[in-house]
Amino acid sequence: MNIFKIMCVGVLMSVMPAIAFADTSSSDLHIAQDGTVSGTNIVVMQKSGTSNFFTRAVWGSAFVRVTVLAHGDTVVTREHGESATSDTVQAGDLIDFDGTLTTGDSLVVNAAHIRDHSLLQAQKTISGTIQKLNMAQNSFILPNNSFGQTIVVVPQGLSIQKGARTIGFGDLGVGDKILSASGTYDYTTNTLTASALSVYQNPSVFVWQNFQGTLKSVSGSTLPTTLELTIGGSDYTVSLPTTARIYNNARGLTQPARFQVGDMVRVYGAIRTTDLSAIDAIVARDVNF
Repeated sequence: MNIFKIMCVGVLMSVMPAIAFADTSSSDLHIAQDGTVSGTNIVVMQKSGTSNFFTRAVWGSAFVRVTVLAHGDTVVTREHGESATSDTVQAGDLIDFDGTLTTGDSLVVNAAHIRDHSLLQAQKTISGTIQKLNMAQNSFILPNNSFGQTIVVVPQGLSIQKGARTIGFGDLGVGDKILSASGTYDYTTNTLTASALSVYQNPSVFVWQNFQGTLKSVSGSTLPTTLELTIGGSDYTVSLPTTARIYNNARGLTQPARFQVGDMVRVYGAIRTTDLSAIDAIVARDVNF
């Protein structure tokens, strides 16, 4: 038999009735004749620096002390396989490891791999369509292929990118398509706390077309100028450059000075990609004179 399995007896074991490990499973510790070692469900009791761990393999109130040393080539992973570093492993964590024994009269292991069962958060990026909004908690439900129904929490003040615009949480709506939601995913709660959000913007919104509305104000009597129009119940700022053409109802050329507040004005232009309340236009026509 070329593998020695330390169970619950032997000269290396101690008894510690004052501390119970009821919240952990019994450990497994295997030592092969060539000095390779593997351990599962090992409790980190203390940490020295960022890479030396004083651990215990535990069976009820009996335990074996094992010093686990991480090095630059030690592969450290989280519970679900994501990459981690040795400085993320903390006292109280439950780990698995494999490696080789060092020389000496105590169990000291140079670890090749460490898996930390207590690291249940990881950086993730998911996508999907918003199913439900919770305005009170600044969160939404995002069904997605990665983790199913996920709660996405949006921290206060987080800038959200929608096309060329930056929007806030209050601008989101059910049915919005989230291109990417990146942040810290917690496996225990199926919650992603977002650090970056990108939302799909339908490009058809920015197609050049005719807009018609009631004139609220004109900034100047000659070009370039801006008009304030109420279109479909919403106010828009219409920018007219020096090269714009200004017409009356008979399609005769005129000047913005002829426009009167309350007139119905038709413009040809496109909604600005960075501001949905702005229209860049090249034609304006007052249909009231």
